[in-house]
Amino acid sequence: LMLSDSSALHLTINNYNFLWNNEFFGPVVKGYTLIGYNLQPAFEYHFTPSIKAKAGIRLTKYSGLDKFSDYVPVYSVTWHTNNLAVTMGTIDGASFHRMPDPIMDRERQLVNNYENGMQIVYNTDRLFADVWVDWQDFIFFGDNKKEKIFGGFSLDWKVLESGRVKLDLPASMCIYHMGGQIDTDDSTHMKLLYNMSAGLRLSVKGDGFVDCMSAESQVLGFMDNSPTPESLYNDGWGVLSELKLGHGKSYVSAGYWYADKFLSTQGNKMYQCQSVNPEDNQLKRNMLTCEMNLAKDFTDYFTMGLCARGYFDIDNSVFDYAYSFLMVLRPDFAVWRRK
Repeated sequence: LMLSDSSALHLTINNYNFLWNNEFFGPVVKGYTLIGYNLQPAFEYHFTPSIKAKAGIRLTKYSGLDKFSDYVPVYSVTWHTNNLAVTMGTIDGASFHRMPDPIMDRERQLVNNYENGMQIVYNTDRLFADVWVDWQDFIFFGDNKKEKIFGGFSLDWKVLESGRVKLDLPASMCIYHMGGQIDTDDSTHMKLLYNMSAGLRLSVKGDGFVDCMSAESQVLGFMDNSPTPESLYNDGWGVLSELKLGHGKSYVSAGYWYADKFLSTQGNKMYQCQSVNPEDNQLKRNMLTCEMNLAKDFTDYFTMGLCARGYFDIDNSVFDYAYSFLMVLRPDFAVWRRK
């Protein structure tokens, strides 16, 4: 924030309009289509250059339904310096966490990016670090259900930069907890599930149409550390490797995914070993992936994007694909400033 933002009231709008079509025919995930929008208007008041509060509402509506599927309040208070930000209330979630797709499904950005709790973000030219807690289900004394908490950390560390070459180390870990001591639900056991990832990304800047080339590989893990494990597998792992060619915000990529008993509570189900049909559960996954993502900023507050993704299941000889079209509107209006 600039000093001029002090004692100012803004109206911000965060609007995603989406068509997300998954044509899945394999044994792990069934195909489905999402079409609709989510809209988050909010007022932000900047008390000082380092303190602000935001209050608004988040609405989600799918085409073909007369009513909103979801409407929830949005409120947060943020304190920050040049590199550090601390937020309580509604936090930045989903793709902001910069976690790999098998652990944090990109689709959450459209339909499930509402997170509440606490977040600490540290961001410099060399390091991005995000630590957060998303309290998904709160309980009172005597409630007949378990509390649900999802939290973790992610970092992206620039290890080396020399000329056009850059080497980054991305890493993350998240924990899903379901439990509590004040509920009356004795039929559901406590859950404590871990996912983690670490890898390397080598990037080279280009001076032609292709302005960036990168190669990345990450090792991912899963562990059920519950007192009474009930997951399909107690632990598992996977390796995700990807080559990418980029131009501005657009890119094409090709990758390979290998998994052995890998599971994730919040990740893209296409990468997991557990099927929606129990008889189709997989021990291992061997999958080739490809993606074309075209994005253009028409203004500083309006972006359009078109994406096509392909997944070839080598073991089952099945090709699944998906495509999406997005229109993102994020204007910021200055409403009032104290003189």
